Amino acid sequence: MPVLKGLEIRSFAGVESRKSERFPMRSAVLVCCLGSDCVVPAQGLNISDRGMAFVISEELPYGALIQVTLPQSGMSTVARVRNCEPNHGGWRVGVELMGSLA
Repeated sequence: MPVLKGLEIRSFAGVESRKSERFPMRSAVLVCCLGSDCVVPAQGLNISDRGMAFVISEELPYGALIQVTLPQSGMSTVARVRNCEPNHGGWRVGVELMGSLA
């Protein structure tokens, strides 16, 4: 078995690579794909100044531009889908906010 000399191996398990702190968010989110009239309700999981995660009933394509709205506050912005994974019969979606929620 070959040995890799001089290679430093580090474990990154548990290391947070995000630039913004995430905060738990347990409120309703409304999601609309840009260019569509369809609005799909979602359940918020967490939020930061650069992103958001939520659970939704429909799969969203990677890279899709969506409108996210927090109906309790009326705040809304455009976001880009960065990941979408199956989650207990729904989909867990992570998005990058393209602007601030306003």
